[in-house]
Amino acid sequence: MTGARTAPIAAGALLGAVSGFLLWVLGVSWAVAVAIALFGIAAGIAWAGFAGGETPLFARLPADPRPGTRSDMTQVAWSLRGRHGEVSDAGVKRLRAFARARLAHHRLDLDDPGDQSRIRALLGDTAAAALTHGSVRTIADVERCLDALETLDAAAVPARTKAHRRG
Repeated sequence: MTGARTAPIAAGALLGAVSGFLLWVLGVSWAVAVAIALFGIAAGIAWAGFAGGETPLFARLPADPRPGTRSDMTQVAWSLRGRHGEVSDAGVKRLRAFARARLAHHRLDLDDPGDQSRIRALLGDTAAAALTHGSVRTIADVERCLDALETLDAAAVPARTKAHRRG
């Protein structure tokens, strides 16, 4: 053991022994004095384990948070539900950020008044109104907006025919 590891053990043992002896001199029974001394030694050992400790042999590496991973989806799910069943503000912000990213592929800006007519034409009146005015309050509104955004991407990508499929 190194000096950095033995110093807390020695300090705890000394403190425990002095405390136990002092309590015994003051009239506490010898069993309680020994228990106090052992407690001091245990505290010193615990202190040595935490102070100046080395990293474990198999240290856990921090996970890189990637978009779409399980923890990301859990955060989205928790942000959707407010206290009284309505969609929370954090959930609305996430939905609007998702809509901004999807609409950016079509060179549209959710906050630009000049793009509102094209957004309404692509997403439909109810989904566009919910996204532009931030009036998403229920899970049904979220589903409606997500369905509209998914069909937006499906309409942009040409469908594959049976002749292109393998197998």
